[in-house]
Amino acid sequence: MNGSNYVEDNKKRSYYVNSQNNWAYSCSGTFESETANFSDYVKNTTCEISNDVYVTARLCPVSLKYYGFCLRQGNYMVTLHFAEIVYSEPEDHSILGERVFDIYIQDERKETNFNPKVAARGAKKDVSRSYNASVNNDHTLRIHLYWAGKGSFLIPPATNGPLISAISVTPGMKSPE
Repeated sequence: MNGSNYVEDNKKRSYYVNSQNNWAYSCSGTFESETANFSDYVKNTTCEISNDVYVTARLCPVSLKYYGFCLRQGNYMVTLHFAEIVYSEPEDHSILGERVFDIYIQDERKETNFNPKVAARGAKKDVSRSYNASVNNDHTLRIHLYWAGKGSFLIPPATNGPLISAISVTPGMKSPE
């Protein structure tokens, strides 16, 4: 996408550190579904979305944290890419589902009650959000998506919580906020 290189994030477990030790994620909480398991942490859609980046998404019940390690001190533009691919099927009534979560970058709340389906004006449509971030002498970038208990809870498939398709981090840039 736009000349960027994305590293696939398709592990089906609650935490992961990549082999180069330069990024990791942590997922916490429990899905309120009797059939939910670790395979629910990664969702795919067969629908046609504007870009392949949005066909797969990481989903966590309550809290999803991404960490970028060993970054140089300085300014970065962090772009988060979303598409609602779970609450999207009219046949199973999941299209009625609402996913609402907060977005934190470097421990600062950037958005409250973010709903990717509303922001994109529909399910299976992509939307992105860009934020400035400063990495200090700990050389770590922290991205936290947190479900604060709002939105749908028991609408099938009962996989509430934050969902994200991709993250891009560009050094030395500031976006107009």
